[in-house]
Amino acid sequence: MRVILDCDTGHDDAAAITLCLASKDIELLGVTTVMGNLPLDQTYRNTRDLIAHFKVDVPVLRGSSDPLIRNRWVGSEEDRGRFFPDETLIYQDEMDLDAVEWMKEQLENSENKVTLVPLAPMTNIAKLMTFYPDLVEEKVDRIVCMGGGYKFGNSTGAAELNIYADPEAAQAVFSFGIPIVMCGLDVCHNAFITKEDYYNVLKSNKNMASSFISQICEASFAFEERDDIDERFKLWKRPGAIVYDTVPIIYLLHPELFNTLPASISVECESEFCDGMTVCNVSPRSEEPKIHTLVLDLDREGYINAMKSILDNSSI
Repeated sequence: MRVILDCDTGHDDAAAITLCLASKDIELLGVTTVMGNLPLDQTYRNTRDLIAHFKVDVPVLRGSSDPLIRNRWVGSEEDRGRFFPDETLIYQDEMDLDAVEWMKEQLENSENKVTLVPLAPMTNIAKLMTFYPDLVEEKVDRIVCMGGGYKFGNSTGAAELNIYADPEAAQAVFSFGIPIVMCGLDVCHNAFITKEDYYNVLKSNKNMASSFISQICEASFAFEERDDIDERFKLWKRPGAIVYDTVPIIYLLHPELFNTLPASISVECESEFCDGMTVCNVSPRSEEPKIHTLVLDLDREGYINAMKSILDNSSI
């Protein structure tokens, strides 16, 4: 499975990248970066740190630092630290191409179709579709994304952060005509990892990949237990760690674990209260073409075991 990841690399993106590198069934062509949870300089740096840590030959590209037409609002300018602060890393040479031009080259040179996996605002993907529509139509098999929500949002009551950060880009991608699998907040919030799951199944130092996933889980547990945690998060208490961006990767490898519905999906871009909302039409009475797949739920135990299997068999 030939995959390009598009990330705003914080902890959950890093876990998704790790699973792709660890899986023997995914060929990770490269990782493009974009603004989102963090500014572009930090998402790019974090991704390069991760690739250097694992000592793999996977290109990392700089993408969009701002949304298509809006002012950037997400992402703190505060540096949140690095994954490997005490480690001496050897980096690949930086590439001259930006993310969109690099993706164009990958599609042109690929004999087989490529799956795009955006785990961030869809600005880079929208630009690729705008500049090279025929190439995308010919060479992109499908898109599997983390973003949106069927029943609720997290940036607002209606909108999830990845979509809200650049709704015009998301609308361009959903309306392009390529099938999209949307792993939104509904399924991600059901893909939690309890401490019991972690200590009995996932925790391992068997290899670098499993050690890093363990680090991510422990950071998530520590965040949930902080005394000074923002009151807003206390009100939204979760039953375990949620590593959002791992969900599309497990879907790629084990779609049988997930409950889905065919849907037409549009993004609201002009509403005072619902800006950035993913409007998912699953009604069988509607005549709208339902080319997309809305992921609603999953076999949580299967998800945990699938992650364990990938990590146990990792060569990194």
